Amino acid sequence: MPKKLFVNILAVILMVFVFESHVHASDSDPPEVINKQISSSPIAYKGNSVPGYLSIMLETNEPTRGYVMAVGNGRQTKINLSTTDFKTTHVVHWSPWDDEKKEPLPPGTYQLKSYLTDSSYNSAQGFPLGQITVVSETNPKSLVTLKQIAPSSISPRYSVNEALTEVQYELSRHADVQIAVQKDGAVLYQTSRVKLEPGQHSFKWNGRDQKGNIVRDGDYEIVFKTIELNFNYPATTQTIEKLGLIKVANGENQIPQWRLKEIVQSASFNSQEITPNNDGVNDTVSGQITVSEPVNVTVFMATLAGSHMNRVLSIQDLKPGSHSFTWNGTDMMGGKAINGQYFIKVMVTESNGATGYITFNGQPVTVKESTSVVAAEPVKQVRVTSNNPTVQVYPMSQGYQATKGEVFPLISDSPENGYYQILVKDQVPGQIPSSDVELVEASPASPPLTEPVGNVTIHTVISGDTLWKIAQKYEVTIVDIVQLNSLDVDQHLFVGQKLKIPTKTVDQPVSTTIHTVQSGDTLWKIAQKYGVTVDAIVKINHLNETNYLWVGQKLTIPSTQQSVPNVPTENRVHTVVSGDTLWKIAQKYQVTMDALVKINNLTESQYLMIGQKLTIPTTQQPTSPQMIVHAVVLGDTLWKIAQKYQITVQQLAEFNQIDVNQPIMVGQTLNIPTV
Repeated sequence: MPKKLFVNILAVILMVFVFESHVHASDSDPPEVINKQISSSPIAYKGNSVPGYLSIMLETNEPTRGYVMAVGNGRQTKINLSTTDFKTTHVVHWSPWDDEKKEPLPPGTYQLKSYLTDSSYNSAQGFPLGQITVVSETNPKSLVTLKQIAPSSISPRYSVNEALTEVQYELSRHADVQIAVQKDGAVLYQTSRVKLEPGQHSFKWNGRDQKGNIVRDGDYEIVFKTIELNFNYPATTQTIEKLGLIKVANGENQIPQWRLKEIVQSASFNSQEITPNNDGVNDTVSGQITVSEPVNVTVFMATLAGSHMNRVLSIQDLKPGSHSFTWNGTDMMGGKAINGQYFIKVMVTESNGATGYITFNGQPVTVKESTSVVAAEPVKQVRVTSNNPTVQVYPMSQGYQATKGEVFPLISDSPENGYYQILVKDQVPGQIPSSDVELVEASPASPPLTEPVGNVTIHTVISGDTLWKIAQKYEVTIVDIVQLNSLDVDQHLFVGQKLKIPTKTVDQPVSTTIHTVQSGDTLWKIAQKYGVTVDAIVKINHLNETNYLWVGQKLTIPSTQQSVPNVPTENRVHTVVSGDTLWKIAQKYQVTMDALVKINNLTESQYLMIGQKLTIPTTQQPTSPQMIVHAVVLGDTLWKIAQKYQITVQQLAEFNQIDVNQPIMVGQTLNIPTV
């Protein structure tokens, strides 16, 4: 071997030896604490007037793990820093707790010493950190203190997803926190678990469950699920505390009617009668529904009381357009339907599980030549005396929610097994607990239906009467009857009740126009074409506004002179009902939305509440519809624009002569009617 190569190899071996000797020498040095901070002294276990915990911060010159020992009063307990990971900075929050005896440390002075080990297993044992004083606390502070729920009552709306209430609370110590909203022990909404520092915190809720559905009206518990973190070995089981209530009132927990009417545009039968007697004639009836957008629906045949007779279109996703169904006149168990009227009832289900029902009462199908159920003779009635009892109705004892003061004819004279057999909504048999009703004195036999008295007519209410039917019969308005009789429109009429009907003055002959209904026509569109009101067309043709028009139907159009309403001398009051919008109310009373908004101190985007009282300003002579122009921006849809201006998609499309199935373009302008 060359001499030079030998010398080089020897030098390398010598360098490696020296390096390893140096490494081994340095690894034998114990770790050192180079910085320390202890937050507070004295401390108390879950304190109140004094801190309930202390924070310890240690910095070492190399990664270490270990613990701090608190020694004093014949006790010693570990405060774990890190049992597995090696760190150069250790931070721990600790309440004075004896892990071995599972109890708070007794009051007194305790020395703190660190016991640390580095990755080479060199130890620094008993390094003094200082001392702390533990004191007794007679009134320990709770981990969570509820500060405020504002507001404590909310009314979630279908088109509002923003937070509606805020729960403010305070943490006195470090904790893992999870908050739940629950009712009757069932969790409806729950946050994720999060580790929080002591101090002020808040939780916001929008009145919806975990799937995004609006919850039902009622009281909901705010439940805190916490785990204290100021321990050597934090607990894994949550401590559960119910600390507050949020009330949900008048929430739209189902898809509202205005939205359902936009989704399900129409529903109708192809014939008006069905005789399910298996003679081959009219044994079945067919019909169809028309939807404006992709949707999941179920179609039922329903009674006037809303109970489901049968499912004629099972749960399925439908594309925009018309879809047919057939009904054979039976209920869900195969029994024949009793004689009476039945309606199309559609259930819409959204992707988040929210549902809503819309019933088409305008065009019923009538079952004939089957079993009939009639009231007993002479007529006897019961009146509901309890608050909102549930009536079991035909078929299959489905639930119908009765209201206090509602009156039902009896099918049988006396109760059976604690129940009265009654007729609900004139034709639907059912039963109600006798404890929820009282007998109503029988009406006189065969009372005269009308009695002329001076300048009014006295009408005696019979079974099936409604204010609308009576107003149509005498060609007067519902308002005329309500004001003359000082009625509450929310109260039901009862058989035998006497109503004063104002005598109708004879109008002078007025020229009219006959309009033949075309495909796509609506009452609103026809009224706009001829410059008259929808109400004027409805009255002169004796229509029901909820009925659908058919192609070829002949409508009498009054002259604009006839459609001018009488100008009242004072403002009127309108009580908001389901489905009302500012636009719809303004149309009904022939006033502008602006006038309605100003006199009631509203905003046009404000949601109305069922039962809300609105002042209707004195009307002026009808004017041509005013318009505003909306320029389409990125993200706009017909539905969003219609919502903004509180009109329907159909009205928006008709007013602009556009197809609802065609996309709108950015920059496109749309005319928006404002009256």
